[in-house]
Amino acid sequence: ELEWAAEEDDTEGGSELAHTLISPRAGTAATAVAPVLGLGGSVDQPALPILGVETGGCFTVTLGNRSTQARYFLQTTSQVQGLLLHLASVSAAAGTCQGAGLAAAESAQARLPNAMERPQLLRIQERLAKCLTPAFCLDFDGTLAPIVRDPASARLPPGVVKLLRQLSDRHPTAIVSGRAIEKLQAWVDVPGLYFAGSHGFEIRGPNGSQVNYTVAAQLLPEIALAVGLLRSRLESIPGVQLEDNKFVASVHTRNVSSADLPAVNAIVDALLEEHPLLRRHVGIHVIEVRPQIHWHKGKAMDWLIKSMAQMLGLPSGAHARNETALPIYIGDDVSDEDAFAELRGDRGIPIVVRPEAPLRKDTAAEFWLRDPAQVAEFLSMFLHS
Repeated sequence: ELEWAAEEDDTEGGSELAHTLISPRAGTAATAVAPVLGLGGSVDQPALPILGVETGGCFTVTLGNRSTQARYFLQTTSQVQGLLLHLASVSAAAGTCQGAGLAAAESAQARLPNAMERPQLLRIQERLAKCLTPAFCLDFDGTLAPIVRDPASARLPPGVVKLLRQLSDRHPTAIVSGRAIEKLQAWVDVPGLYFAGSHGFEIRGPNGSQVNYTVAAQLLPEIALAVGLLRSRLESIPGVQLEDNKFVASVHTRNVSSADLPAVNAIVDALLEEHPLLRRHVGIHVIEVRPQIHWHKGKAMDWLIKSMAQMLGLPSGAHARNETALPIYIGDDVSDEDAFAELRGDRGIPIVVRPEAPLRKDTAAEFWLRDPAQVAEFLSMFLHS
């Protein structure tokens, strides 16, 4: 730390006020006439940059020009006050910069708060108080249903179907998943739900509604061909599971050895070279082949919220939506980040599902939940007023 020393001398030469920054490096200097501090500035506002003192450095100042060991002199007490004010502002700025740097570093390392903590529930409640109803968009695998080794055997835990039925009776609710929409409707037999399958490339409303939306239907033959080619080319690699999700070919790699993963990637890359209308997307233990179109879960969620508002007879414009149906999106996969990003700036409540609280810099979500059991606990709170 730098230390201030102030001395006042009432000797014949007049009052001398020496403000000395003392550091371990400060030594003695030969007695000489000090140069005026801040040459080039005005009398009352010396050109202080002449100091050239770096962080941790030191200098000495005397009031009045005389033989002294001080490095500089000032001519008036107002100049002394100006110097002190300048030093105070520099110190404050340095402290602000350092504080901002520390805050940025801490923010980068900060982890998301759990949505079930009381302070977070109060934040969520405060935001929901400004709208007419929450609108839920929920991923399936890893969010409502636990992740399993065999993707074909994924099912909802006991009681979750009843929970979704009760939730959709009270609030608009959608399942948004990479699975084909027919599978989702078979596994989650709840008439009041909206479904967005194949990452939103196909959307259907509740039973009896006219909500029906399909993106890139003209590419279905291309995707079907890709599924057939991948099936034949991947069959020799142990552990690979290929799933036809209608608009998406999902190559599950959870049971593939690390030694065989490069071969899987090479086969998918070669296929995409042959089919430029398709693109690759990587999720958690899955490589997906999708239509080469700018459409994802975030776009699908936005379309769903608009349709939900219209079904309720509420304003559905982009600016009015948050005052009518506020999205609560919960998901665990990389593909859910597109939806989280759409909800930035208080446009919704994005919640990621992870075994541990993720770093803020690693996700666009605002809150986290631990597993499907905690997701169900969170959703059950919306069954009561």
